[in-house]
Amino acid sequence: MSAWLLLAAWIWPLLLAPFASSTRHGRWLAALGPLPALGATLVVPLGTRIELPWLLLGTQLGLDPLGRTYLLFTALLWLVAGIHAGSAGLGPAAGRFRALFLLAMAGNLWLIVGQDLASFYAGFAIMGLAAYGLVIHEGNARALRAGRVYLAMALLGEVTLFAALVLIASESGTLAPAPQQLATLGPAAIGLLLAGLAVKAGLMPLHLWLPLAHPAAPAAASAVLSATMIKVALLGWLRYLPVGVIALPGWGELLTGIGLLTLALALPIGLMQTEAKTVLAYSSIAKMGLLAALLGAMLAEPTLAEVGVGALALYVVHHALVKGGLFLGVGLRKAGAPAQPLILAGMALLALAMAGAPLTSGAAAKAAVAPLLEHARWPWILTLVSASVVVTTLLMARLLWLVAGIDARPHPAQGRALASWGGLVALVMLFPLLVPAPPELKDALLVGAGGTLALAVWRWPGPLRRLAGRVPPGDLLALLGPPWHAVSHAWQRLARVWLALTRPLVARIGEGLTLGPAVADGEHALRRWPVAGALWLTLLLLLIGALWRAPVEIAARPMESDPLIESTSEIESTSEIESTSEIESTSEIESTSEIESTSEIESTSEIEATSEIEAMPEVESTPDDPSPQIESIQEAEATPRVEPGSTPGASACDPARPFLLAAPDDAEDLLRLPRCDSEGSTLDAPELSNALVRRVQRWLVALGFDPGPVDGLIGPRTRAAIRAFERDRGDPARGAIDFELLERLTAPAR
Repeated sequence: MSAWLLLAAWIWPLLLAPFASSTRHGRWLAALGPLPALGATLVVPLGTRIELPWLLLGTQLGLDPLGRTYLLFTALLWLVAGIHAGSAGLGPAAGRFRALFLLAMAGNLWLIVGQDLASFYAGFAIMGLAAYGLVIHEGNARALRAGRVYLAMALLGEVTLFAALVLIASESGTLAPAPQQLATLGPAAIGLLLAGLAVKAGLMPLHLWLPLAHPAAPAAASAVLSATMIKVALLGWLRYLPVGVIALPGWGELLTGIGLLTLALALPIGLMQTEAKTVLAYSSIAKMGLLAALLGAMLAEPTLAEVGVGALALYVVHHALVKGGLFLGVGLRKAGAPAQPLILAGMALLALAMAGAPLTSGAAAKAAVAPLLEHARWPWILTLVSASVVVTTLLMARLLWLVAGIDARPHPAQGRALASWGGLVALVMLFPLLVPAPPELKDALLVGAGGTLALAVWRWPGPLRRLAGRVPPGDLLALLGPPWHAVSHAWQRLARVWLALTRPLVARIGEGLTLGPAVADGEHALRRWPVAGALWLTLLLLLIGALWRAPVEIAARPMESDPLIESTSEIESTSEIESTSEIESTSEIESTSEIESTSEIESTSEIEATSEIEAMPEVESTPDDPSPQIESIQEAEATPRVEPGSTPGASACDPARPFLLAAPDDAEDLLRLPRCDSEGSTLDAPELSNALVRRVQRWLVALGFDPGPVDGLIGPRTRAAIRAFERDRGDPARGAIDFELLERLTAPAR
């Protein structure tokens, strides 16, 4: 029963969202939302999976080691941020904020526990669109501008990600691909996946939304935006890229280069900012650049993945807890929470952890990723990362300087928020005890160098004071502003000229096409929100009904054409074939009834060998029995039928004898499935493809089992139908597509 906590982890916040707008009872619902997810991390065993065939394209929920790590820190941060959302004065739109907060939480948790492509995208989209409402919550010009940039970038990322996931499903033949199935991904799928998630990660130059959205949103939203939401990009890359399976040196070098460029540019730009939350936003961009560079190293060198995946997960946990604590600490300073000196002390401890000082979580995280840096292809990465530690220390000193300058009146209602934040700081301080790492002199020297530079700047601020505020948040937007305004101005002038030239013609046409007040009144009525909303809802329901009632089926084609079998009603031998003996055609070959052969045939076009075509027994096919025949033609692209109870491939593997899988309604539509691998060994199961899965789905439908849409994708419903078929035949319910299953499917009914 504990497995159902994986469903409750994201369903529960969705159910709470409609009630969050209640001013009386909805205040603390945001803090209750992540509780089932926290419970799932504690009681659900690793490897647990549940299948929901009725949801989307067939949803699979599960918990693997990486998913458990993500679920734990994500639920914890949503819990602390939810307490802050309940304590903060969010104005008259507080109910709307809490409802959107719960929706974004549900999407974030769903994509973590979802093990299929559809679940990942659905959760990603819900999280991203709901976060737009969190960004524009204040409603001022600054928040609305940040919201416009965020929404444009978010939609760009989601469309790109959707295209990538569709390609992955098509090329792997399944909605829940295993790492080995990702090894054959094409460059388009990999490139779109990297680009789509790079927007969420904030990699340059796709980072424009991040330094604008974080300062504009309330502290509770900023904390989860930076600590949890941008981390899902790394989760998506680890799940749907062939990390550790094959070497992708080109893509690895590209991702490493972009990550290091992001790291090198974000830190100095952050030093020029004049607001604490903007400084933290650029710090998040820099850290995501570092994580992307480390992932690129694993793509280039698959052997690094064995230790690299766990190391990246540990670094993600460290950064999420520390960055969430820093954003919430800034919020407590601005809200005037009690015990301001303690808040400043906690902020200082978190800043040291972010810089990677010895005996902190940052030092433990750096020790975990050190093997990736040491064994990377480019030894100069160590130098760049060491320099980034010095600049990060300067950046944290800049943050503390800005936070100390915040002046706010005490507000006693922040007691719960302060207590939850204190617990988060304590957890960060205990992190080195949970993941011990010996103190390194190098870390102390680098942080000390950064601290010394910070003291020098504080003592003599003159030379650097002029740089403050020179690069505004969103940096590239400021650079693109003048050209954009010039292009916009030119476009407006062209539009005015065009309207001036066409206005007389439009006026004459309008006089001749006057439709009268009745049409105008009807158009006005259609524009009303109730009418327009009802029409859109009706169209949506019709579309869903059409998709539900009439799933699209693409006819499967054989993988290779068969030169020896022609799809005609009657095939007669009309030519001579050279062979070791003289061949006479002694019968008519009918494609749907029987095959008789009495001679030896050598195929000079395809097989250079001499073999015999043994006579096959006659197999009758009736309309009541949709099962066609899998024919056995030695040397002529066929394989002998495996008798029930025998093991497929028990005989010597012959590459010239593939498995022919006919369609349930067309015996001539044959799908050739190789029985041997490249080394000549017998395969137990064919390689999955859309054509094969679609053919199996058609057989299941013909035999009275429901595999869901006949779309060539092997989701939970298809596997459930396979298991039902196997149980019906008295076989073990495995749900796998192998040659034994294909024999059972095509065997005549007893």
